[in-house]
Amino acid sequence: MTTMKFSSNDLYAVLEVSPYARKEVIDGAYRALMKIYHTDHNPNTQAKAQDIIDAHEILSDASKRAIYDNHRKDIDGLVIGNYRVLERIAEGSFATTYKGEHILVKQPVCIKHCHRKADVDRDIIISEAQAVWDLRHYSIAVMRELTQLDDGSFVLIMSYIPGLTLEQIIQKTGRLDAEHVCWFAERLINALKYMHLSGVVHGDIKPQNIIIQPEDHMAVLVDYGFSAMRPTRDSDNRGYTEFFAPPEQLDKNSPLIPECDFYSLGMTMIYALSGGMDNVKRLRVPEDVPEPVCDFIRKLIVRDVLARPNWSKEDLFQTIQDVRTRAFGRARSQMRPIKGL
Repeated sequence: MTTMKFSSNDLYAVLEVSPYARKEVIDGAYRALMKIYHTDHNPNTQAKAQDIIDAHEILSDASKRAIYDNHRKDIDGLVIGNYRVLERIAEGSFATTYKGEHILVKQPVCIKHCHRKADVDRDIIISEAQAVWDLRHYSIAVMRELTQLDDGSFVLIMSYIPGLTLEQIIQKTGRLDAEHVCWFAERLINALKYMHLSGVVHGDIKPQNIIIQPEDHMAVLVDYGFSAMRPTRDSDNRGYTEFFAPPEQLDKNSPLIPECDFYSLGMTMIYALSGGMDNVKRLRVPEDVPEPVCDFIRKLIVRDVLARPNWSKEDLFQTIQDVRTRAFGRARSQMRPIKGL
């Protein structure tokens, strides 16, 4: 494996180009800057000229640039204010998530590093912080800090939620039985009620964004990068996840509304009941699921957004409790363990 040492300089900043710049742009920037800083023109700029040469050597070579880009976004061991980065948890398209700890109180935190510096990515992580800043609920991670590193990238620090994502659980156990699916859906509906009445729409409910704590029968909704705060008719949406997003969300000019989250929750329930994506792609509830649960999910996933439940017409939290009673003869699961965990 190739090992390279890099200076503390941001090489893209040295060449005054975007991290997404093509090689031709990098070469052009190098030539333009060397005309200014070459020691033939100014003997006092030797250090600056050498930085430019070193940056160009790495960024103009595809293999070296790939190694540098991977190094550049890695913050393992970094101390950020009162927090220390401990280990990587997950890798996303624009951000990497780490487990960290508060240096003084030694309590764990979740650290999300937005390693890309495009304006749209910066806006996403700032929007995520704004969405959860004042939210306090047992199924929502607590916001602790948003800060900017010396290289211009952003770091979001939140409470650390132990457990596996719903996706990871399904990979371990296969499909879940309907009673387990209903208890985690009830927890999430309770959180959605609180969020929606606080003016926040999540916008990206899916198995990867739900952390399950099976011993306590708890479920926590994470990742608010696509959330909207008090969306209006003129609000757009920032993105979506295929198959879990409702039809209206695929139109980026359509604002997010609470009914979007209901659809995504319904699709997530189908995923858990099926043990994978097949029925999600077919928009189909497995046939062996109790009828009250089937009916509930079908209400959530109708294509017409106006035909879905909303809080003014129906308290879905009460509804899911009634569904559990009719389907299983009880509204509580009595902490029954999930097989295979």
